[in-house]
This record gives sequence, structure tokens and C-alpha cells, in this order.
Amino acid sequence: MRLLAPLLIVLSISLLTACEPADPAKAMMADYQQRLGNVLDADPSPLSLPALPSLPRKRELVQPIADLRLGLLDAYELRQCGLFNLIAERNSSLGKVADRFRQLDYELSFIRVAKQCLPKVKDDSIRTALNDAIVSKTQQLPTVIWNTVIDSSAWQAQWSLPIHTLPIELPAHSNAVSAMTQFGRLVQQPSSTHESILEWQESIEKQPILGALFVSLTAHTDWLNQTSQLIADNQSKVLCGENFDTTRLERLKTVFYKYYVGEVQPYLARVDGLYRDVSPTLNQLASLETPPPFSAYKSAYWQGEAYTAYKQAIRHHADVWQQLFQRCNVTLGG
Repeated sequence: MRLLAPLLIVLSISLLTACEPADPAKAMMADYQQRLGNVLDADPSPLSLPALPSLPRKRELVQPIADLRLGLLDAYELRQCGLFNLIAERNSSLGKVADRFRQLDYELSFIRVAKQCLPKVKDDSIRTALNDAIVSKTQQLPTVIWNTVIDSSAWQAQWSLPIHTLPIELPAHSNAVSAMTQFGRLVQQPSSTHESILEWQESIEKQPILGALFVSLTAHTDWLNQTSQLIADNQSKVLCGENFDTTRLERLKTVFYKYYVGEVQPYLARVDGLYRDVSPTLNQLASLETPPPFSAYKSAYWQGEAYTAYKQAIRHHADVWQQLFQRCNVTLGG
């Protein structure tokens, strides 16, 4: 009997968990649509996740980088200015298995330290070799950045598209947004970064928000358009005027204010706000040269096509409601 009580508690928790919707925002939207359907005597289409631009496999996206080797590591000048130690660390057993963030951090550090070394080098041949290395590494830096963006575990956690939309109350994400903002600036001005980028890695990896944000943009665009069509197709059922029973109209007003204005609209605004927070970074990442298989994903989410469609769906939904209320001389907000 002593074991029975804990067992019942576990079962109760399991049952409660099972009752919670896997995608609360989708459940909220379905509830809103169903309530409209009940008032309009119409059967709404079941909500399903629309087709999403797929994220190609990493092997289709990672770009080759030329291996640059300096044969002058024993030069006294390079030892004195710290470049020798930097390269030795990179060539160590740990350096050879460094992840993408550490590889990028090394490339940025090499360019910065090598530029500081250059004026101190007296030997013309060493100076020429070092300058050539700086030029080569600077030219291939965008590719190193791209490989970090697409092949690091931190960024992969952001790009993977889940099967659910963002939660109704958005999770904590300020650290991730801040780190991504700094990374975006790096894309535009890599030489201006004088701090280790490794500080950004954990925040980007531990707070994955972009994938769910992208799914939300596409899914809620589709679901809003379905709901707008439901209202538009059944407007003729809504009677208004002194000679008609306006019960249906009054019920629609309740659905509009209580469920759309009270629940759906604030959520849509939060999704909109999050995208606007990260869009500068996405635009900066979009300036990188990317392989063709990435084009659909890039256009939809980095360059804002999905966000544009999302905003249009919200405006269209508001227009459909406005048309209905104007026909019945209902003033929104009154």
C-alpha cells in the first residue's frame, strides 16, 4: 500500500502531461477557428503543418577551405610578437579537432596578430610571406564564417525546423539574440572584432529559437489565411439590421474580441517582435555567398519572404473582419 500512493501520483502527472497540447499555439489557433465555425455553422479545415523549405544536409552546404601553411614559424620576429604560439596551439592535437567556432576564432586571431606583427618584421622574405598569408586568410574568411554558421552545433540548433510553433509565452532568448547580433556584425566587419567569439557560442546553442520562429511564420500564415477564408465564405450567413436577428453577429463579436483580440493577436505580435529583433542578423548572414541548395531556405527565412507573407496574412485577416463589421455598421473598439 505504501507504494500505491507514489504510483498514483506518477500516473496522475503522466495523465495531466498527456492532456497538454504538443503545440499550444496551434491549439489556440484551432480553438479560435472552431469557435468561428460554430458561430457560422461551417466546418473549418483541420490545421496541419504546411510544407516548409527544407534545410539541406550539411555535406551539401559546407564549403572547402584551402589549407595555408607557413614555413617560417621559426623566424625570431614571429616568436616575439606572439604569432608562433598562436599557430602552435592551432597545430596541437586539440587544435586539430577544434570545432567550427574555435576554428573561426583562430582565423580572426591570426589575422589580427599577424597584422600587429607585420611592421616588426625586418626580413623582406618573411614580411612578404606573412603579408600573403594575411591576404589569403582575409579572402577566405567569409567561407570560414559560412562554415561556422552552417556546420557548428550551436548554429545548427537554431536552423533545424521543429514540428511545433513557438510557445504562446515566448521562452527566454535575450542572450541568444544578443550573441547572434554580435555574430551578424562580425559578418559585416570581421576586422572590428577584438574579443573571442567563443563567448557567443553557448548562448546561441542553449537558446534555440529561430527554427520554431520560422515554423511559426509559415504555419500561422497558412492557418490565418484558412481562417480568413472561413469568414469570407460565410459572411452571407451574418444578418444585421433592425429587421433581422443579430444573434450570430453578437456571437461573432464575442469571438473577435475574446479570442482573436484577447489571445491570438497578442501572440502574433510577439512572433512579429521576435522576428524584427533577429532580422538584422539574418540580413547580415544573407550577405554571405551561399551554395544553391540553400536558396529556398535563405529566401524564405533569412531574406524575409516568410515574414512578408506573415504580415500580409495578418493584414488580410484584419481586413476580412473589418469588411464584415462595416457591412453591419459595427465600429471596431466600440
